[in-house]
Amino acid sequence: MTLLRLISWPYMRKHALRTALMTAGIVLGVAVLVGMNSANQGVLQAFSRTVDRIAGKTELQVTAGETGFPEETLERVQAAPAVRIAVPVIEAVVRTTIRGEGSLLLVAVDLTGDRSLREYDLERGDDAIIDDPLVFLAQPDSIILARTFAERNGLTVGSELPLGTAQGVRRFVVRGIMKPAGLATAFGGNVAVMDVYAAQKMLGRGRTFDRIDIALRPGRSLADGTQELRTLLGAGFQVDPPAQRAQYFGAMIASFALMMRASSLFALLVGMFIIYNSFATAVAERRAEIGILRALGASRGQIGRLFLAESFLTGLVGSALGVVAGVALARGFAVTVSAIVSDAFGLPQEAGSEPVSPMLLVTAMAIGVVTSMAAALVPALAAARVDPVEALQKGTFQRLSTVEHRARIVAGLFCGVTAAVCLMPDASRPVFYVSYLTVTLGMLLLAAPLAALLARLLRPLLTWLMPVEGALAADRLILASRRVSATVAALMLSVGLLVAFAGMGRASHASILDWVQTTLNPDLFVTPSQDIVIRTIRFPPAMTDELQTMSGVRRVQAVRNARVVFRGTPVMLLALDLLSIEELTPVRVTAGGRDMFRVAAAGAGVLVSDSLAQLHRLKQGDILDVPVPGEVVRLPIVGILVDYSDQQGVIFIDRSLFQRYWQDDSVNFYRLYLADGADVGDVKRRILERFAGERQLFVLNNDELKTYILRLADQWFALTYVQVAIAALVAVLGIVNTLTVSIVVRRRELAVLQAVGALKGQIRRTIWTEALATAFVGLILGGLLGAVNLYYVLEIVRADLAGMRLQYQFPLVALLGAGALILSAAFIAALWPAEAATRGSLVEALDYE
Repeated sequence: MTLLRLISWPYMRKHALRTALMTAGIVLGVAVLVGMNSANQGVLQAFSRTVDRIAGKTELQVTAGETGFPEETLERVQAAPAVRIAVPVIEAVVRTTIRGEGSLLLVAVDLTGDRSLREYDLERGDDAIIDDPLVFLAQPDSIILARTFAERNGLTVGSELPLGTAQGVRRFVVRGIMKPAGLATAFGGNVAVMDVYAAQKMLGRGRTFDRIDIALRPGRSLADGTQELRTLLGAGFQVDPPAQRAQYFGAMIASFALMMRASSLFALLVGMFIIYNSFATAVAERRAEIGILRALGASRGQIGRLFLAESFLTGLVGSALGVVAGVALARGFAVTVSAIVSDAFGLPQEAGSEPVSPMLLVTAMAIGVVTSMAAALVPALAAARVDPVEALQKGTFQRLSTVEHRARIVAGLFCGVTAAVCLMPDASRPVFYVSYLTVTLGMLLLAAPLAALLARLLRPLLTWLMPVEGALAADRLILASRRVSATVAALMLSVGLLVAFAGMGRASHASILDWVQTTLNPDLFVTPSQDIVIRTIRFPPAMTDELQTMSGVRRVQAVRNARVVFRGTPVMLLALDLLSIEELTPVRVTAGGRDMFRVAAAGAGVLVSDSLAQLHRLKQGDILDVPVPGEVVRLPIVGILVDYSDQQGVIFIDRSLFQRYWQDDSVNFYRLYLADGADVGDVKRRILERFAGERQLFVLNNDELKTYILRLADQWFALTYVQVAIAALVAVLGIVNTLTVSIVVRRRELAVLQAVGALKGQIRRTIWTEALATAFVGLILGGLLGAVNLYYVLEIVRADLAGMRLQYQFPLVALLGAGALILSAAFIAALWPAEAATRGSLVEALDYE
């Protein structure tokens, strides 16, 4: 502590700007770590909270994905020995016609038994509708609202609330207002309760329920009840505690969460290089001071611990500031993520407002401190090895020795060979990730030798442009390879990640755009909700013939879609007329014969999206277990095609098969192909007029549909843009840090140049040129690393994240844009150091070391 107080603190205070820049690397990394992980946790916790508040005292829930199941299932569950109470539930997201309100979470229950599971504490209204459920049942237009929603919209008992239904906009009478507790606080208070049988008609559900909420008899455990119900109901049903819904939701957004974690960890990694460079420079600058301490009796251990203590304090302060910044960012991230998840999946999702987890804060602090100390470990060891006699020698410590130079090259090449070997066709996923890590490590080891090589190649050009300044700048890069290597490595990592994510975003957008422009080719798209991802309202099958007979309509494709649980993850089940798809819709097939559509249309097989096949390692001919309420239908995969309808993948079956097994002929949306010469706008107008007041429907033309889908895709790509911005920021931060600390180390060298006649303008131009050359070298190496990174990132997207086979496209435009930004930042960052180098006393500078 004495050395820390007498030696380190004055030094850090004297070089406050340098210390601040060094600390900024940890601040940025920890802030991103806390902000993004907190947003991810907040989204999951908000969904879990909604589930818990709706569940009330429910112990088990029976579901069958989103397809629902017949009413008869309720009687079987109620007759189970372990079941005390079993009540049906329909849960749906509906739109209000109140301007600015958006979605309302509708919970439809059978009040004759539901009060044993959920509390309906009315503060205003007729208590009879709760005390005597028959009163409520006798009024199918009854609805109960949460006080939050009612007060915000000036609704009281007796007010009418217009809601979109399968029969168009209908008015419901507010019969009661719940106090803000329990169920009434779910979904931010945007919740309403109505009778489950009235909801069946309102939503066009037929005689089906979404789930059954269960309370067990006293003395019966969850395990016993679960096993009994699963045996009773058979395959195709899920019997789980309410919390399992949150786990399914977590599986759906797993790829999103993984990308957020990758961004935060990357920012910390680059921050580590920034700290390493700063401490390495500090050791170089303080060699004489270290030598004096050693001569006065300080041990090697004391010197090493001194620098590690400095790094601990830096990490502690940086982590604390990063935590504060991360908490401030968390709310904004949570709102953005909630909006993306809600729009992409159509799930009730409020913005996470939970406080940041204390465990996350402690973990982030620990990671920040450990990262800082790990970055300073090598410089600390170097400081401990300083010999008092050699401490006054100047200059040579910044250059890599021949032995170290060759060792880095050998180790880097070995990593490259290892990475190539790990890319064998049959290699497992862990081996693939080992390849990714080793190739990155190899590039880091080769950063210094490659930087020196590029500097030598640049020297003739720089000398030709500026004979004196260019030669001095190039020689400095070559001679100070140890100091420059950390900066180049940090810049290389930043640019490498920037290129990888920009290339992934470009390839993803191109693939989705190609799919949208080819496969999504109907002239009109008819849906019961303005949000096409919401599937809570359905059309009756009779509407198919009504649309088909309308003038100008050539062909109607009725589509039924719902998520089912496949191998523990909700995936999309898409039921439609597969023969009409073969006839009208151009699709890109990755596997399958010429008759695959006919075989699947006959119910003898299924088609799957290529994304599902990639994520679950499926191939043509594999037997697919399709969960159906009460059984599992085993059908072979007869074809695999490119489709991006759902991020978790799609199973295609014929509508006839869906009607046979699910006993459900309702429709989620229609794809309409018009006759030649028919006016799209005219047909759209006539459809809206025909069903006005009878059905709630929205009609999108082809361009509107494509715009909607691309907007959803762009929301997901927003995360990629955030990652690119982080990469650019840390790259600029690394350059600013390096140039700020480099001038102090070179005070004597620059003073010698002035003493022998160098003009101040030449000194300035030398520093400017060195800064630009360092940035240019980092950009070149970053581009090389990015080219390799992009291959690995695309493979990760294909096999682990989204199942998308993305075409390799190097993002040259993004690299050029980043290059312009980084070169500009390098020049701006060099202005102050260059000016500082030309000022001050030559006598003091010459005596500096």
